[in-house]
Amino acid sequence: MIEWLRRVEPSRPFLRFEGRVWSYGETVRETERRAADDVVFVEPRLDPDSVFTILAGLSGRGLIVAPPRGAFNVTSGSHLVVFTSGSTGEPKGVRLTMANLEAASVASARHLGHGADDDWLLAMPPHHVGGLSIIVRQAFTGGAVTMLPGFDVESFARAMSDPVTMVSVVPTMLRRLIDRGPFTGLRAVLVGGGPIPDGLLEDAVAAGIPVLPTYGMTETFGQVATLRPGSPVERKTHPLPGIELRIEADGRIAIRGAQVSPGYWGQPDRDDPWFVTNDLGVLDDDGSLRVLGRADTVIVTGGENVSPEPVEAVVAECPGVEEALVFGVPDDEWGQSVACIYRGEATPATVANWVAGRVDGHAVPKRWARVESIPRTAIGKPDRVAAAALL
Repeated sequence: MIEWLRRVEPSRPFLRFEGRVWSYGETVRETERRAADDVVFVEPRLDPDSVFTILAGLSGRGLIVAPPRGAFNVTSGSHLVVFTSGSTGEPKGVRLTMANLEAASVASARHLGHGADDDWLLAMPPHHVGGLSIIVRQAFTGGAVTMLPGFDVESFARAMSDPVTMVSVVPTMLRRLIDRGPFTGLRAVLVGGGPIPDGLLEDAVAAGIPVLPTYGMTETFGQVATLRPGSPVERKTHPLPGIELRIEADGRIAIRGAQVSPGYWGQPDRDDPWFVTNDLGVLDDDGSLRVLGRADTVIVTGGENVSPEPVEAVVAECPGVEEALVFGVPDDEWGQSVACIYRGEATPATVANWVAGRVDGHAVPKRWARVESIPRTAIGKPDRVAAAALL
């Protein structure tokens, strides 16, 4: 990573934050000052110190982002471990190599055409790959990053102007930004991280926002398919250079390419070069990808993954609750919102108060219903599709 930074003219800007600009030369010095002889552990915040610490970890022995207790090293030739929610709710450490990061950066630059003259707006937390990949991509291409301390719609909308040219958002953020324009100087606004509500893309185009639907994940260090710039805006994406896609017999999307993670922390490398996701999709005749939804139970709400089983366990512990089922329902603002039906004597307000503070805020159900019975499939399993239909 440090070599990527050193090959850029030292006077060029790399990081802008709250009125101050760090050049590439200053960034190299800050990164070297934080160099460590061992793996760097970091729970990043949106501030310059976090950025330089991330760069130092990627320039040294390796970086572990937001690790749970017991994670002590980067294994099997990997250089980066990013922990993300698994389908069971247990954090999974995605191992990534510098070759993965470089392949992802090259593919993004070739597909979108961004380079040293582009400035990417960052307000996504860098413990998610959506934020972390912006820092890495810009360091690779010699571009700049304009960073905000968090997402505030007014501040973010003001920042979507010169010198910013590239923006990444989740659907919730895009919905809140549409009426804050006009926006000038933008070349691309990538929207991903969850289901895109009906009408959102059309509203963005009408507001003059150069929106591009995108699809990716931690295991691929971000985007693997993004609508090609200049294409009519619709709900499809095009594979990035170096990426192959196929649809498995069960409808799941499979990905092959140099940016795909070799495996998970604590596990050996995968034998199969094809990584089979838990997302459902179809490939059109022109090779474009349409993502249809999840094959597993994970709910994607505002760009955050929520595994329903751990939330159900908390709800079931509430006095007066006999059984609970948590699922996602379509939401115009969040893509999906978390909902819960349950059997028992407790009131919805009582259950909601019980759950608040016991699970992460984004995992607290926003809709509740007390029911006489939990719907089940023909083989007796809880039926989340039927439960969603009840609401």
